[in-house]
Amino acid sequence: MHPIVLLFMINVMSAFLKFISVMGTNATSVFIDMLNDVGDVVGLGLLLIGLSFEKRKSNIMYPFGGRRALYIMGLISVMIFSGLIFAVAIYKIMSVLSESVIITVKPYSLIVFILAFVVNVVGLIIVFINVESKRRDPALTGGLIDSISDTSGSALALSTLITKIPILDVIGSVILSGVILISAISIGYRYFQVLLGRAPDKQILKKVIDKILEIPEIRDVNVFHASMITEDEFMLILEVEVDKDMEVEDAERLSIRIENEVRKLDPRFKYVIIEFVGEKPGPKTYREIIDEIENSEM
Repeated sequence: MHPIVLLFMINVMSAFLKFISVMGTNATSVFIDMLNDVGDVVGLGLLLIGLSFEKRKSNIMYPFGGRRALYIMGLISVMIFSGLIFAVAIYKIMSVLSESVIITVKPYSLIVFILAFVVNVVGLIIVFINVESKRRDPALTGGLIDSISDTSGSALALSTLITKIPILDVIGSVILSGVILISAISIGYRYFQVLLGRAPDKQILKKVIDKILEIPEIRDVNVFHASMITEDEFMLILEVEVDKDMEVEDAERLSIRIENEVRKLDPRFKYVIIEFVGEKPGPKTYREIIDEIENSEM
């Protein structure tokens, strides 16, 4: 079972328990925490749809398969549901601030919420263990952020239920709303960067071009375009200058060597496309590429 499926089930259980808890208290932080879980359920559901697309094989129409569906679904989730939940949370906070409220908590509300909190902690532990073993899975990275925000938010809401202090309820509600917004922005930005085709970190780019220039047959690098297809798959497009009299067989061997050297540095370079051109007179282009990499903001 994929960890995201398990996390989805955990969030469904947590949201259901918190819904029951909300019925026995007027604490705004508990209500917002429930909204956060509902948003996670919807978001994780979309991620599962994205994962199902990811399994589709590449073909002539979709040369990279459905790998980016995960990011599209995640971005939709962040844009629609997280924004809506944040707006509802702010409205609820403004309503609380406009009038004095005495926190009421029925016994069953506290008990059920404690169960939900335990469920959140278990979910966080499961996701953390899986992230440690699968560091580059973008779905798990997003799931870890959700689990941390869920657990932190539940801890704040639980404090309100135990103490029944109105100001703590307001503070907890504001913090929870901030957690929802920050989580949405951070995940959404990361997904957007991948869909935009952002290059890998400049440290990786610098190592790759330095390694390529170490190969004696290569005289210059005219084109050096690296892009993320997913966070676990990179593409590199090169145009390199070689001796204009190089034989086709030698060029083929050199191409294989370049691919192997690049993948040794970082196996995420799944696609390496190389074009050979004859050496040209004039200043070397690779210096401009290196300067651009070093001066880039990443």
